[in-house]
Amino acid sequence: MNSYPNLSRLIFIIDLLKRNRLTKAQLKDRLETFDVYASEKTLQRDFKIIKDLGYDLNPNNSHVLSIENDITHEIDILNKVKDQMNSRSLHQYITDENTLQTPTTISSGILPTILKSITNRVSISFTYQKYNSNDKSDRHVAPLVLKEYNGQWHLLAFELDSVDSMAKVFGCDRIDSLSTQEQFEINLIDNNIQKIIDFKNTLGASMPLSEWEPSKPYFKTPSTQTIILEINEKYLPYLKNNPIHYSQHISNEIEGEFTKVYFNLIPNLEIIKFILSQQGDIKIIEPVNLREFVSEHYKDLIKNIT
Repeated sequence: MNSYPNLSRLIFIIDLLKRNRLTKAQLKDRLETFDVYASEKTLQRDFKIIKDLGYDLNPNNSHVLSIENDITHEIDILNKVKDQMNSRSLHQYITDENTLQTPTTISSGILPTILKSITNRVSISFTYQKYNSNDKSDRHVAPLVLKEYNGQWHLLAFELDSVDSMAKVFGCDRIDSLSTQEQFEINLIDNNIQKIIDFKNTLGASMPLSEWEPSKPYFKTPSTQTIILEINEKYLPYLKNNPIHYSQHISNEIEGEFTKVYFNLIPNLEIIKFILSQQGDIKIIEPVNLREFVSEHYKDLIKNIT
């Protein structure tokens, strides 16, 4: 019998109940076809976590279980945490000498602990190392959102013991000595709801273009915008298999070799890096201010690197 971690079981349950209306006995039978076994107590605990994540599980209180809504961001995070835990290939890289090296990686216990703390509203303490510095400090925070982009994990959390108490972003690869503490009040989530939305709607952790001096003539406020890109058919299969954001929508609007792809994002440096990394295979259609800024600010890019 295979042993599945809790996150894998949650993903199985969510996926099954989004597609089927099942009794508890039928759900257990379906899980067991995948060699996933859970007791009555375990299932009840999983149901609570699924509800805490925001899914409408069994909204009519009937004996038939189902999930009526779809929260793409959370299920995406669940899958990525599971993959990080299970895939040994994440820890192996080939050097120039064709030998294997193991880079510094996030401890396998950190991501699940943070995710569980978010769903259960439990504060966490850890030692944090500043970026490009050996300086370390102890932090006590209420974790709000966990996010991954391009292999990097970021945590938005509210500092509980800081003088300037506010939500800040922490790189998970610089977190050490993590431990769970006491439960925090839900009003911390309510009071930071806009920061949570903005954090989810930003690629990576770089600042919005509205806060970057060279872009201020083009971007006034860090607002979520509909970004429309045209992607070349050569690059489109990669984007289908590796979405850069949970809002990504590949349309059926095709013109020649290009397909329109839609995102709901706050423009920042990461979206520009993504566009420029596939120069020629990605065109900016909207918003106009993003197209104009990239055209003006990066017009000498090729000349400067050759």
